[in-house]
Amino acid sequence: MSSKANPLTRGKKQKALALLQRNQPAEAIPLLEQACRADRRDAEAWFMLAAAHQKLGAFAPATEAYRQSITLRPDNAEAHYYLGNTCMALGDAPGAIDAFRHAIRLRPNYLEAHINLGALLELQKNHAAAESCYREALRLEPRNAERHYNLGNALQSQERFEEAVAAYRQSLSLRPAHADTYNNLGNALAHLERHQEAVECYEQALAIKRDLDEAWNNMGNALLSLRRIDDAMRCYRHALALRPRYAKALSNLGNAHRARGEWDEAIACHRRALEVDPDDADAHFNLAVLCLLRGDFREGWNEYQWLWRREGTGRRPLVPSAWEGSDLCGKPVFLHAEQGLGDELFFLRFASLLKARGAGRLTYRPKPKLASLLSRVSVIDRLAAPDETPAADEMVFSVGDLPRLLGHSSAKETPSPLSLEPSPKSLDAVRRHLALLGPAPYFGVTWRGGKRGDEKVLYKEIPLDVLAQTLVPVSGTVLVLQRLPAAGEIDQFATALGRPVHDLSALNDDLESMLALLALLDDYVGVSNTNMHLRAAVGKTARVLVPAPPEWRWMAEGKESPWFPGFSVYRQGYDGSWEGAFDMLAADLQQAFGR
Repeated sequence: MSSKANPLTRGKKQKALALLQRNQPAEAIPLLEQACRADRRDAEAWFMLAAAHQKLGAFAPATEAYRQSITLRPDNAEAHYYLGNTCMALGDAPGAIDAFRHAIRLRPNYLEAHINLGALLELQKNHAAAESCYREALRLEPRNAERHYNLGNALQSQERFEEAVAAYRQSLSLRPAHADTYNNLGNALAHLERHQEAVECYEQALAIKRDLDEAWNNMGNALLSLRRIDDAMRCYRHALALRPRYAKALSNLGNAHRARGEWDEAIACHRRALEVDPDDADAHFNLAVLCLLRGDFREGWNEYQWLWRREGTGRRPLVPSAWEGSDLCGKPVFLHAEQGLGDELFFLRFASLLKARGAGRLTYRPKPKLASLLSRVSVIDRLAAPDETPAADEMVFSVGDLPRLLGHSSAKETPSPLSLEPSPKSLDAVRRHLALLGPAPYFGVTWRGGKRGDEKVLYKEIPLDVLAQTLVPVSGTVLVLQRLPAAGEIDQFATALGRPVHDLSALNDDLESMLALLALLDDYVGVSNTNMHLRAAVGKTARVLVPAPPEWRWMAEGKESPWFPGFSVYRQGYDGSWEGAFDMLAADLQQAFGR
């Protein structure tokens, strides 16, 4: 029987509606329950009962009632929408997403459903889908500042920073006095390395909302990138005055101390951050860097495993096996690559120790670019294909896990770099090519490494003009090995050097030829990069210019690193000056190769 044909049901619903309109849901519920019992096919009664429960925050019975109403009337877009809201309140994200999508299919211009679906997808880190929802909401409501702000957040989460900047600016044109929008605009600009503009945005945010602790912290990060370390520290301390247990600000203050070479203070800050938030992956990894820099390898490697939990790092490709360093008794092992090519080459030095610990057949899954080189490494029994997964009987580790698992704890125990043999064919080809370029000695140079703007990959750059001028007194043929040189950089280098140079940057995509070249060079000068690992792998040394603060592989101080025996290290001053480093480099080059 329909509700219209049942006067008793209709009357109860009318009384309940009046109670709901007076915000008396508790009094309405008994009437609606009676109506539902009287006519269990009354979709409207179930809908009203769900709404009453929802108003009281009783989301479980509300969800059940909405589902019953939808069963009876599946074309009710509002029922699907409110079901999405109650599912969301219960933490049922899949149920909520499905409900919102049903609502939108029934009513494509359902603004609230687009907005809530976008917000939920954003929480699920499905940023591209969230972006689509926010764009639909903007189609329906183009002059809504909040929608442009939401779109900016979704774009920023996808690392589409230029588009995010445009969205935030559009939001601010409609809502000028919104501190969070200025703060997020500053974050997008900082990712674009427009740090001074970012600082100005954070200042705008703080002018609107002086106690916005996140803006103080973020402004500190931008100032630190500008090497305004004292100003950065003041910002972090202001954030901490507002929120003493702000783990991110504590850890960032530690990074500022590291930028000044204040190791004890930096370590103390990261430890305090971990007291506040023991699961702060950035604080753990920052502590790992400091411990490794100072030679406290045991704690450093233990903290290093948090790398995989840092935002933006990505998930572990494979779940590691449980193992604490005991004799492997011939068990087969499946190793897979660590982060970048340099990391892969660096950590593979530990593979021989794994064999010494009783590993049986050693299978390694390399990045494809290194497969040819590693096919000649004797400690590796077999190379796996890029999509190959371990066999059921194989132990599984990342190469970056090996120092910790093998108990590496001191510089004296540090294994030698991985040894790679250039192919005879590549050696012959490169030797002939060098003879055509000019006379020996042959010098390779690189002035930049890492990825600009990616805080997870340490960026290194030295002034190429000064590097070139340092080589002026040295006779020989200079070869540019810089990966992806910017337009005009090689000409700029040649002008500063005062003689022609040869661009061999293309060999960065032909590692067989690069390995052969690095084996034949008389010297190599530059920043730390994959080629430095390859140079060590062919048993040669190099001269490395190390920015301050240093990458952990080059240690906190000293003219050498235990990881790269025989390599000469030239360190930037903590005041930003390269003068002392280049003076030492010039003297060493003059002594070795002076005219």
